[in-house]
Amino acid sequence: MENEKEVRILSNNNSFELRSVGEGDSKELHIQGYALTFDTISEDLGFRETIRKGALDSCDLNNVVFAVNHDTDKLLARNSKTNGKGSLILNVDDNGLFFDAIPTDTSYSRDLIENMNEGIIGKCSFKFCLDWSDPEAQTWDWDDGNRGYDFRTINKISKITDVSIVVNPAYESTSSTMYKRNKDEHNENIRQLKNELLKRKLEIELELV
Repeated sequence: MENEKEVRILSNNNSFELRSVGEGDSKELHIQGYALTFDTISEDLGFRETIRKGALDSCDLNNVVFAVNHDTDKLLARNSKTNGKGSLILNVDDNGLFFDAIPTDTSYSRDLIENMNEGIIGKCSFKFCLDWSDPEAQTWDWDDGNRGYDFRTINKISKITDVSIVVNPAYESTSSTMYKRNKDEHNENIRQLKNELLKRKLEIELELV
């Protein structure tokens, strides 16, 4: 379970921007923005969640790729390169994970930039992993019927593998699979607790006979 990846897309359409830096032949186009923001509530994923500030304190940010639609055949940059075309700089600050990418000069990169300039593509997405062996990595606040949704707090992300500019807000099946697994485990714990309470009640009644 530790290596299962989840995908999240920022709900803010203006989560990144294009910026030209330099003059003449040294002019470079940067794509900048936040791959994730802390202490904000997600859109409806079947549940809702927030990523707490500090969740990236021990996160593995080595060899993160910057791509189109999470397609590894359409790489724009990666953070193993730190300057020039194809470079990706990641920085954790008080707001979240900020990225600064200089895309490579490829046909799909030029197509992407044209579509971004025209406002056709406007979402930023990221892939991440949790360490499921760490009980403090996440907490769940299960709905009692009043709020209308279950709520997850992500306290510790173990790895980020991919930051992407995406066309449509699509989520990998691991998100719903993860949620169902946690919900089923919670319901099973409740069932066992009720059985234990019922068993104890019967034992007390027998003792009083």
